[in-house]
Amino acid sequence: MFKSYLRKQAIEQYNETVERYEKTADKLNTYSEKLYAKRDLAMFLVSKVENKINTLANTPKEFEVSLKKTKLEIKTFNDKKAEIIKAEKEAKKAAGGTGAGASLSALGVAVATMGPTAAMGIATTFGTASTGTAISALTGAAAHNAALAWLGGGALAAGGGGMSAGSVLLGLAGPIGWGIAGTMLTASVGTGLYASHKNEKTAKAASEERLNVEQAIRKFNNMNAEIKALINITHRQMKGVYDLNKQLKKDDYNMLSDNEKIQAGILVNSTLTLAELINKEVKLDD
Repeated sequence: MFKSYLRKQAIEQYNETVERYEKTADKLNTYSEKLYAKRDLAMFLVSKVENKINTLANTPKEFEVSLKKTKLEIKTFNDKKAEIIKAEKEAKKAAGGTGAGASLSALGVAVATMGPTAAMGIATTFGTASTGTAISALTGAAAHNAALAWLGGGALAAGGGGMSAGSVLLGLAGPIGWGIAGTMLTASVGTGLYASHKNEKTAKAASEERLNVEQAIRKFNNMNAEIKALINITHRQMKGVYDLNKQLKKDDYNMLSDNEKIQAGILVNSTLTLAELINKEVKLDD
């Protein structure tokens, strides 16, 4: 009656899609945390090997280039971790103030929403970028939008993912709070032709929003596959570096046999490859 069935069906389909979205988002969050844990262990190994090669006497000059690049990758990873820790402190400090204070920094928003472990996984998997504007100077909706754009890799005009991509990151914390269905179900429908028109309009809105959620699900599924692949590749590379490092027992390059020198070279290059792999980011864009 008055197309109420059409509205009800559209909302039910929408809610079912949202449930699938939340499961996929939870999985992506879990995979991101697993990737971070793997990378944290890998970076420990990289640092250990880098230190070992640096203390190896009489190393050839060709090792220097790879070692400098490796050291830079180590710094990049550690800087990301330090940024999260700083944001966590800011978020805790902001939590004791006003609501506007929660937007002290975009990353602080993420930490407050997800928790430090999840935020660390997200930041090291997807990365973050500044909007170029001090978010602490903004308030209300402006701060919220700037934070979302920041999390999404910057404004669309600057080549970033914008607020949409930022919303995806915040959505990884769990249920993303899609409010359209609940609003539709509780809204007063009215009577007569107006009710019919409103039911039809509501059904159309729910169907259109469901398509947006379906698109997010497809994007998340692709990301899940990519992150799983990164976890596996990182694990294999770690094993290779670990085995090579274990074989290098002498502390003077000149004391190595020809075969051992070849293995030492492979170790240096493999360690750089692992360090670069640790900092590889998954793109949010389609």
